[in-house]
Amino acid sequence: MLKALFTYYKPYRRTVWALLFLSLFSAALDLVFPMLVRHIMDVELPGKNIENIFRMIVILFVLYCVSFVLSYIVQYKGTLVSVHMENDMRQDLFRHLEKMSFRYFDDNKTGQLLSRITTDLTEIGELTFKGPNDVLICSITMLGTIAILIWMNPVLASFIVLLLVAKTVHTVYINRKMKQRFRANRVLYGDVSAQVTEDLNGIRLIKAFALEEQEAGRFAEKCDTYIAGRRKSTRLVAYFSGSVAFFSNLINVVMMGVGGWMIATDRLKLSDFVAFLLYVNLFMKPLLRLTVFAEMYQRGMAGFSRFYEIMQIEPEIQDTPDAVECKDVKGEIVFDNVCFSYGNGVVLRNLTLTVKPGEKIAFVGETGAGKTTVASLLLRFYEPQQGRILLDGRDIREYTQQSLRRTIGLVQQDVFLFSDSVNYNISYGNTSVSPADIKKAACLAAAEEFIEKLPEKYETCIGERGVKLSGGQKQRIAIARAFLKNPPVLVLDEATSSLDTATEKVVQESLEKLSANRTTITIAHRLSTIVNADRIFVLQDGIVAETGTHEQLMRKNGIYKKLYELSEK
Repeated sequence: MLKALFTYYKPYRRTVWALLFLSLFSAALDLVFPMLVRHIMDVELPGKNIENIFRMIVILFVLYCVSFVLSYIVQYKGTLVSVHMENDMRQDLFRHLEKMSFRYFDDNKTGQLLSRITTDLTEIGELTFKGPNDVLICSITMLGTIAILIWMNPVLASFIVLLLVAKTVHTVYINRKMKQRFRANRVLYGDVSAQVTEDLNGIRLIKAFALEEQEAGRFAEKCDTYIAGRRKSTRLVAYFSGSVAFFSNLINVVMMGVGGWMIATDRLKLSDFVAFLLYVNLFMKPLLRLTVFAEMYQRGMAGFSRFYEIMQIEPEIQDTPDAVECKDVKGEIVFDNVCFSYGNGVVLRNLTLTVKPGEKIAFVGETGAGKTTVASLLLRFYEPQQGRILLDGRDIREYTQQSLRRTIGLVQQDVFLFSDSVNYNISYGNTSVSPADIKKAACLAAAEEFIEKLPEKYETCIGERGVKLSGGQKQRIAIARAFLKNPPVLVLDEATSSLDTATEKVVQESLEKLSANRTTITIAHRLSTIVNADRIFVLQDGIVAETGTHEQLMRKNGIYKKLYELSEK
């Protein structure tokens, strides 16, 4: 996992090394200050050399200014490096999630994924530069301080070193516990985020059932669980911070006791004792800094481990190394012995059929019969457990996913629109089209009339998921998007289900024009929309129970006729 983290340093390694060098120089300066004070007390003050004393004070002031400038540069540039690394991780994670199949999102909560993209990576972003920088400065300062203390007085230094060893052992023990707690907190926070995301997405349903208090109670339970987890980690952090303060005071007590005795018995000069106090104080600063770092490290690595966990998951659906572009498609589609299951029962069983180029077919059946699954498999949103699907004689797994999906136009029953303009939503995926092309597509989808009545017409923002539009209006925007794409293969998944009868008739005529000379697969619940299909497949229990034209199926007096009569009531 650390190896994976280090790969994000590569684009910034020169900057990082330069900043670490400046930090090293700044830490070295800190070690010089007590020595200058010792020199003033030991040499210049007894000699009453005012001129030298003044010169030494000026040197100290200049060195302090240099230290300030170095600290500013390191802090500013180092933070920028951290921000860029965090951004790189966030973009990598987002792109990785985009590669995941629908099945992955079926099995994972959106809120948990949102937490990993946002909060978790913010934690690691704080650590990426500050962590190694703090470790370097603290290590140099502490090791340099110990070396100088031993050089000045081995006896007094030995007491301090013993205390340091004891504190180091204690720190390692506490850090292990902190790591476990912070990782658990990340999971609990993800649950809170998931609850918020789910409730905000379903706020209209919550209000419709007047269940605001119930959902507030569920959210409070999640928050209480998170607080309980935070309480445990906060207790550890508070204990650790308190132990550092106690340790600092203990060193002062030892210094005053042992140092005072050594001065009284002429074993230690007063100037050396003052320098000792300054160095011990200098030593305590990085120790306190490491205390903050320990908490930051545990939080950051807990977040990065969750990031790393997702990045290690291989997408279920991937392009093969020799995948080709899907070009010049005629539209022949073959389902060859296709079997599929979502994990809770078989949806399709040995589905075998051939669709000729330019043919218009339809799938009908009761809810759960597998109609939408057929479309999802054709677009490789899922992979069949058995069998294969061919497009123009080639297995669709041999095409790149993007080129395959660019070839197939999809209009779904559950229309998704972005919180942007009408213009943006119609032209989505076709950024080079002209306003005239967009307007023509809207006219063909019978959307022009209502768009012209909007406050800013095509530039009107339609709200999150198109909330400012009616169901029928959203459906027509989606149909206009398909007109603009103009694909060789068209899939209509309940494309007119939200339209009133008058609008449906207009749109259906437009869809007939769009379907001309291209392979069209229609998934229908309202069977009057597919009576002109070349062939109709009736799905039941995962198999094709009946097939034929509308007239042929009606004469059979079977499943299709019953479904048709029910849909027309």
